[in-house]
Amino acid sequence: MTVDEIIAEMTRAWNAGDGAAWAANFAEDADFVDVVGRVQRGRQVIAAEHQKIFDTIYKDSRLEIRRMDCRPISDDVLLIHTSSTLQVPDGPRAGEWHAIQTKIVRHGQILSFHNTGRTSLADFTARDEDLGRLSPQDWHRTDS
Repeated sequence: MTVDEIIAEMTRAWNAGDGAAWAANFAEDADFVDVVGRVQRGRQVIAAEHQKIFDTIYKDSRLEIRRMDCRPISDDVLLIHTSSTLQVPDGPRAGEWHAIQTKIVRHGQILSFHNTGRTSLADFTARDEDLGRLSPQDWHRTDS
């Protein structure tokens, strides 16, 4: 599968609420780090965990995935970054959510996938607007 085919299949599977189809894009021994930092190991676990969220907190949600960049890291391995927008109609996660994903793909299968939710620096810094205006590289302790 090409990168664009993988993205299209993942989008289709999510929007159908189909955990097995979502996981079909992963290698049998793949690792998936979800947006809350849990590590899911193996295609069967990835399928089961996604089916749980498709049936509950993300029921009837709609996902859009966009390729940001893709580059080879060896002859048959790609490093891919995507961004996503998730629309959740109801429940505790209702609203619009944004994330960035890092994928390592070999021979058309995902070996590793890391999902990171996006938030503003002001939210990340507990609404400290002065700190939120700075780049994290500019953060430093002032009480030392």
